[in-house]
Amino acid sequence: MPYDPAPAAALLADAFKSGRQLEALPENVRPADLEQGYLLQDAFIAATGEPVGGWKIGLGTITQMRGARLDAPLAGRILRSHFHRPGDTIKLPNAAPVTVEFEIAFVLGRDVAPGDLVLEPLEVVDEVRVTYELVLSRFVDRRAVGWPSFTGDSVGFEALVIGEQIDPTKMRDVIDSAVIKVDGREMGRGLSGDDCTDPPTAFTHLMMNVRQRGHTLRKGEICTLGIVGKPFDVTGDVELETTWNGGRLACSLQRP
Repeated sequence: MPYDPAPAAALLADAFKSGRQLEALPENVRPADLEQGYLLQDAFIAATGEPVGGWKIGLGTITQMRGARLDAPLAGRILRSHFHRPGDTIKLPNAAPVTVEFEIAFVLGRDVAPGDLVLEPLEVVDEVRVTYELVLSRFVDRRAVGWPSFTGDSVGFEALVIGEQIDPTKMRDVIDSAVIKVDGREMGRGLSGDDCTDPPTAFTHLMMNVRQRGHTLRKGEICTLGIVGKPFDVTGDVELETTWNGGRLACSLQRP
């Protein structure tokens, strides 16, 4: 019997709107594999009624993929109503820990349809920007529920803070010089090697994922491409700040 994502999507959409978290999806509506997880993601995003503003990558580093036993990163949609500017105060839906990820994002300069051949990732990119992605799953423990359910949850997307535009040739310099602080206390720095996402490679994975699912990447959408700074969890009301050579990204998180 074909998988029907509608019942699980309704549960996730209700959790998204209410801010409550689920222990797990009922077994009879739970996706059994990643293919079903992506069907659930499509239905969940549709059930929110929110406009899509772009895409995200999860588990995008070699170390993360190896640990999760994945051949490619997970991909999720990100919602325009949950986009923020530098300096904004972001009101979170509940008191659960939120994962802060300093990332680099590509803004699309044209549509990329399923049949398009893109030989050089940056040829379809109009802007490169720094971001904070805030990961706050609809599940209490996003790892315990399994990757298909987490994929259905749009890979835990909660919010995106879109920072300044950077020179594409200076991505490595931004990463190498990044210092991430919470309430003035250093929490991490830029990553390297297998622990760091390579943005062009992650974008290539994303284009392949979207193509296989029959979707089109749209001009103006933003694709945030996985961790380039050490990720960490925070609770309570906090101030985030990341600085790098010549740049700064900051915002505040506020709990209900």
